[in-house]
Amino acid sequence: MGRIFFFNYCAIPVYLIILYTTFVRRATKGLANTFFITLTIVSLLTTVFDIIADGYEAFLPMERWYYAVVVFTTYAYFILRNATSLLYFFFILSYTRTWFRFRSARLKLLITAPYAVFLIVLLTNPIHKGVYTISPEAGYIRAPLIMVPYVVSIFYLLFGTVYLTGCRSFIERSKFVALMSMYVLSAIAVLWQLFRPRYLVEMFSTAIAFLMVILLVLRPEEITDSSVGLPSWKAYKAELRKIVTTRHPVQIFAVRFINAERVRAYLGEEMYAGYFSAVAGQIDRFLHEERFPEDMYFEAPGNLYCIVDSSFRSLDLSEKQRLFFDAITEHTQDFERMGVHLDARICSLRYPEDLGTEEDIIRLGHEFFGLIPVDQTFVKAEELVGTRKYEIGTRMDSILNRAITEHGFEMYYQPIYSLSEGGFCSAEALIRLNDETYGAISPGLFIPAAESKGLILPIGDFVLESVFSFISAHDLTALGLHYIEINLSVAQCLQPELVDKVKCLQERYGVDPSQVNFEITETTYDNIGNVAEKNIRRLAEMGYSFSLDDYGTGYSNMKRVVTLPLKIIKLDKSLIDEMKSPTGRSIIRSVIRMMKDIDKELIAEGVEAEADLYELKEMGCDLIQGFYFSRPLPAPEFLAFLDDQLNKKAP
Repeated sequence: MGRIFFFNYCAIPVYLIILYTTFVRRATKGLANTFFITLTIVSLLTTVFDIIADGYEAFLPMERWYYAVVVFTTYAYFILRNATSLLYFFFILSYTRTWFRFRSARLKLLITAPYAVFLIVLLTNPIHKGVYTISPEAGYIRAPLIMVPYVVSIFYLLFGTVYLTGCRSFIERSKFVALMSMYVLSAIAVLWQLFRPRYLVEMFSTAIAFLMVILLVLRPEEITDSSVGLPSWKAYKAELRKIVTTRHPVQIFAVRFINAERVRAYLGEEMYAGYFSAVAGQIDRFLHEERFPEDMYFEAPGNLYCIVDSSFRSLDLSEKQRLFFDAITEHTQDFERMGVHLDARICSLRYPEDLGTEEDIIRLGHEFFGLIPVDQTFVKAEELVGTRKYEIGTRMDSILNRAITEHGFEMYYQPIYSLSEGGFCSAEALIRLNDETYGAISPGLFIPAAESKGLILPIGDFVLESVFSFISAHDLTALGLHYIEINLSVAQCLQPELVDKVKCLQERYGVDPSQVNFEITETTYDNIGNVAEKNIRRLAEMGYSFSLDDYGTGYSNMKRVVTLPLKIIKLDKSLIDEMKSPTGRSIIRSVIRMMKDIDKELIAEGVEAEADLYELKEMGCDLIQGFYFSRPLPAPEFLAFLDDQLNKKAP
């Protein structure tokens, strides 16, 4: 009686579609994806071999060459068909990140022994002929031991079902159903084909199960960042959830490129994606050359997370930093020649030794770079966890909310010296945070945290209110000051109601706009949109002046200086620190001359040495701000400082 091949024929295009969509959607990274691709290819070959091996009936008696083909494809079919059950269990282990549970020799034997026994029985079949026989005249005939592959399949089916059920707590319902469908459909197909051998439905049922996995479990469009072709931030969080739930020991490398936003703005989205993909590829190659396979995940705009399994946790990047950073730039010379270079910071942590929760791991990955010195490129989590900075960083939500509701912020003022007037002419208002538990907290910690947590606007409102109140309460002219500088954040500049807020404060406190100078940073300019530019121009029309702060820290260009209504350019401390070298002095002299030519005032920030003061004066700099004259001071001390300076000048 002839075999019905219809289902096998239908399985082939399903497998091909699965492979096509997997590669087109670039769902090829990671151990789980690798196993799934291998599974699909093995199942496709199994289907082809099944069709060839079971097509003998049309050619009885068989020619010698066709007989050899049938013998080979029959053996290949049985070997690959039963390998599918084992590989699928390996896929489940990789997807659930539970490989570590099967490292003992006893458990490895438990998993592989049934398949090994089957192989022995199958490969010795030419001797004992207990599984099947094939002859040119009669073709394929089953023997009693044909039940061995079925028993092995049933073993993996039952074992996999029980194991997958045990992982149910951290697998979404739809994904659990899709993963379980392989076992359910395979059980139905095996039983059907065992009792109705004419209907070849096994491979078609497997194809349908794989289709459900690709549609509901792996979902490339959901877990892959299409711009760079890496598993996404969402996929990383899902992996962390599995790791923490299963207590899987791993090492994680968080790689943060701190200038990613600016590089992306400079290159544009498409070119940046290509550049970042090249950098990520270099990191991946470096780790594999060091024989440390990893799963890599991407978080926009420029964070990478590499998860290394516990069996490879001896990797210590602190000993290989130079090689690591050289690897990043090895094949990106075209971008390097354009002056583009991603500035990386790396943190390594061990789970569960260093941190024990998903939230703590994510938080450290986001905040570690702000907890280390600016010139430090690598840190181990064990060096941070337990320190005051880390304690503050991990509790910043509650600290900021407490400061907002309980008035924990205070305004400080740093005087600015006029070289032409020979005295202090203005001051920059700077916010400070003094927490009841942790004491004084650096703005370098709480300002970025406030921006990332959406709390910068209420803080900005506090600054505006406080400074307008301060100006109203004191006669700036009598203090020798022309204006007070107020920093505006990116979020404030993007507020449609910013101008109305300022106008309301102006009327409430009776402040003359000429007494206020707003500072915006180069970062603000990078993110500027129509709303922000409209706000700046409207405030300038009302009589408020503007400074561009931190000039020289980014991709500085004259367009922002010329197009925006800026009165003052503030040279960043990093530029002033370069005055020790002839090149640095030449750059600063050129910047000052250029700004003077377009009628801009220059403030040098971070001046601490008398020699720098006199050299800047000789170059033509207008104003000086820095510790050489004074640190930022609380309002009472600031007023006392100004009184003292005025008294010294009095005849």
